[in-house]
Amino acid sequence: MPIEYTIDHDKRLVQARVVGVIALKDIEAFTDAVVAQNALTYRKLFDGSRGDGTYDDHDVMMLAARAAAYATLAKRGPLALVPRPTHGAELAKRYVNLGKFTGQAQIFATAEEGLKWLEAQPEGEP
Repeated sequence: MPIEYTIDHDKRLVQARVVGVIALKDIEAFTDAVVAQNALTYRKLFDGSRGDGTYDDHDVMMLAARAAAYATLAKRGPLALVPRPTHGAELAKRYVNLGKFTGQAQIFATAEEGLKWLEAQPEGEP
């Protein structure tokens, strides 16, 4: 899978990094893994700064709809997104807006900035 991730149950933190070219199915598999491991309420860092995607506006809308649906399962933990510098920022903004994150998602230029912000956020519900 072109998304490497760790789920630290002790720290209640998910860290993901794109390591290749991702498609909609890869992001869906990652988010399903987060839900299956009961980590939806954890703080999450998704670093896509060095990856690339084969997704389009429709795919972003599908992911945002999935994110909004997850919000009905449990309160989602804070999300720090680090998009690819060139064209990823606009897609990340659209995802945050359509996914109904209500202020619990931020977009950062670097993973370090995102992690620093996450560390200042509550760890999420047990």
